[in-house]
Amino acid sequence: MTVERKWSGRSAWLAAVGIAVPLLGVVDAVGPQPFAAAGFAVNLTVLGVAGGRALLGQAGLSRVERATVALAVPIGTLVLGTVAAAALHFQLDRRVWAVLAALTAEAAIIALLWRGQPGGPGHPLRWPILPPGRHGRMLWGGLLAAAGVILAAAVTLSVWTAIRQAYPAFSALSAIRVGPGQHSVQIELTSEEPAPASFIVTVRVGRARPEPVTLRLASGSTWRKTVLAPRSSAVRVIAYRGTTPRTPYRKVYLAPQAS
Repeated sequence: MTVERKWSGRSAWLAAVGIAVPLLGVVDAVGPQPFAAAGFAVNLTVLGVAGGRALLGQAGLSRVERATVALAVPIGTLVLGTVAAAALHFQLDRRVWAVLAALTAEAAIIALLWRGQPGGPGHPLRWPILPPGRHGRMLWGGLLAAAGVILAAAVTLSVWTAIRQAYPAFSALSAIRVGPGQHSVQIELTSEEPAPASFIVTVRVGRARPEPVTLRLASGSTWRKTVLAPRSSAVRVIAYRGTTPRTPYRKVYLAPQAS
């Protein structure tokens, strides 16, 4: 009766955690940074504790060994999951890691509930995962060594794929007030496109008609232009990529200032 009561309370607690995990995953994916980081850390903690318990059960492990497993499970999951996501050409961002942490943590909770009631039929209160004696210690050491090799290989592969990952090209547009009394504005457009690209830059000072400038920049080159603009006038600079001014690519707005 005592075992059943403890398992009932434990099941309710695990069910509550299982409900909270996907909610924390949503917060991690779309929430503000402080709450997102907290949700990510909680899900990784759930993954480590529940995953280690689901894998090893109540085997006779020391606290140091259990703590090692609780740290290794989320680290290995993140590394291997990141490598898999990169291989599938997913964009590696916070949403991918949020989904990965939430799904694996939820799977660990379900596996822990599925193991059943401790002490029940087919689920002894303590079950050894290795044979006793010298051979058991050797096998345990071999398993730890194999896990270390796999984790090292995963980290190496992750770093290697991160180095080889192609980052999206971008170009930077800037505008700052310069000169005596700041009555001029210096505009710069730096191209970081993988190949020579065409741009149209429009400059509007106050309510004047925008002045378009068509140019073609090689990768890594910078175009500069200085225009007269009183401090009391707003300045709007828009860059379009291509030969037609359709969708703005970069925008800069300088608010008017008191004379």
